[in-house]
Amino acid sequence: MGYAELIRTLELLPEDKRTEVLDFARFLAQQSDSARSVHRTLGDSEFGELFRNPVEIPSFTPLSREEANAR
Repeated sequence: MGYAELIRTLELLPEDKRTEVLDFARFLAQQSDSARSVHRTLGDSEFGELFRNPVEIPSFTPLSREEANAR
């Protein structure tokens, strides 16, 4: 299917259906972009970055396991 055939087919559709086709094409393009930028592992993601470089809060001490389970 070439561009010319696609355009001819789109011209046969009513305006609301053309909009629907355009929305779907944008969705597919976005999925394609997302598939290319998918991280190989969780460690390569932003989530993994947080574990490698945790946010430190001054004067914060986490609860011990016993303290957390007592609540």
